[in-house]
Amino acid sequence: MNRNIVTITLICACLLAGSARAEIDGRDVLKHMLEAEGKVCFIAHEVTTLARGPAVTSEQTVYRAGFRGMRMEYLDPPNMKGEIRADDGKVLAHYIPADKVLKLRPSRIAGMREWASHSPRFSKEQNLQVQLVGKDKIAGRDAYVVAIKPHFREHGPTHKFWVDAGKWIKLKSEEIAPSGTVLSTSYFTKIDFVSSIPDEKFRIEPPPGVRIEREEEHSRHISIEEARRAAGFRILEPSYLPPGLKRAGAGVIPFRDGKIVVLRYTDGVNMLSLFQTTGDKLSPKFLEHLRHGPTRSGGEVYSWQVGKLNLTIVSRLPLDEVRRIAASVK
Repeated sequence: MNRNIVTITLICACLLAGSARAEIDGRDVLKHMLEAEGKVCFIAHEVTTLARGPAVTSEQTVYRAGFRGMRMEYLDPPNMKGEIRADDGKVLAHYIPADKVLKLRPSRIAGMREWASHSPRFSKEQNLQVQLVGKDKIAGRDAYVVAIKPHFREHGPTHKFWVDAGKWIKLKSEEIAPSGTVLSTSYFTKIDFVSSIPDEKFRIEPPPGVRIEREEEHSRHISIEEARRAAGFRILEPSYLPPGLKRAGAGVIPFRDGKIVVLRYTDGVNMLSLFQTTGDKLSPKFLEHLRHGPTRSGGEVYSWQVGKLNLTIVSRLPLDEVRRIAASVK
């Protein structure tokens, strides 16, 4: 009897020790999610709501094969029904049947891969608060809920991810402003994991009579030193950045017989892009408008001038932070 009690006690101790080792925290979930982003294949039904300005909700079928390709077929609202976005890692093709146009843009997969590569480093450096805040069920699957935010909340939005507890795929996401307002939300109502998706799914063959529009392709991600050599003008940089935000690379974009330089900054979650080009490359109407002072041509776009350079920040950071960054650009 005593021997049995000892045996049972040892088994319980081992189980408890194993349970303690199996505990998972927010950073573990984030690490698994970023690894799964690049390799898991699935087909899902998704609902997305963007709350900036007039709220817009769309429904789409999503095909995803890690970083190899992705496709979205829009089902709703009526004015978007039939639209398709397909990205094969080289080109993002956007077919708009109502306008009979196929728009070809640079792939977004490179940016997704860049975000996945930077986020663990910033998380490890403690620039981000990563917390496991609960568990939930999305699309019938168990999920961990992780909140990721800058250490100083006023410096940017919080992101919440609902991550599949088995496959580690992001099943739901929210972007929350420092005020607590939900800026966007996206979630799957159904998801099927598959072994593979044919490459043809990530390309679009336009029907006869469809106009093709090509957007200038951005250069590859390069260092700031390479950008300086290629720019043809002195590149300006900010002396102030919110805590945790660091330079993540640069690019040089051909534009009207000239060049636009973009400097990219991130804290692993929030992104900021600083564009700059000489004044003779922009439209006279925009330049005249800009001479009266800084302008916001969109909710996330802030433009101003420094000498002969025209600069634009694209970011979801609060406006007062964007202004502070802009004032430090010398």
